[in-house]
Amino acid sequence: MKRLILVLTLLVTTAILVQAQAEVNLLDYELITYRVSMEDKTALVSLQFNQTKDGYEAIYTVRFTFEDEFDYEAFAVPYMYLMMSYIYNPAFLPFLQMIDLDSPTTVNLYGMKIVYEKDEKVGKYTGRRFSFYSNDEKIFSWVATKQIELPLKFEIPEQGYVAELVEIRRR
Repeated sequence: MKRLILVLTLLVTTAILVQAQAEVNLLDYELITYRVSMEDKTALVSLQFNQTKDGYEAIYTVRFTFEDEFDYEAFAVPYMYLMMSYIYNPAFLPFLQMIDLDSPTTVNLYGMKIVYEKDEKVGKYTGRRFSFYSNDEKIFSWVATKQIELPLKFEIPEQGYVAELVEIRRR
């Protein structure tokens, strides 16, 4: 729990430090689907937007399999909470502007560091993999591309959490 609070505090602090914040309008997309894995559990998490006569309808779905007994805690924490709090959190988006995807370099801010690691293919897209360090400890990594405003992949190594973009459809 302390790690989660630390990461969320770090994200909010970074959002405040960055003057220009990226704005992603999720309504520009019809469907966003990530494959989310944590330890030995995997789920497909989708967010779909349908236009209605009164506005929009959002449909959030999680599809997973289990063998014996349904364990709500094992399902709810890794998939719903982490997916929403990291990938769709506007505080995460300034990281995409802090880096130069054309010629990536290391960015240092008050003991925090963003390091370019390598190019990585995620599905049909190739992006640049970056890692965020605080006091030389890797907090999380993500893969970004100019073609999509959302991360192609997001990892929290200490928790064994990985979310990879599987499908995205624009309007």
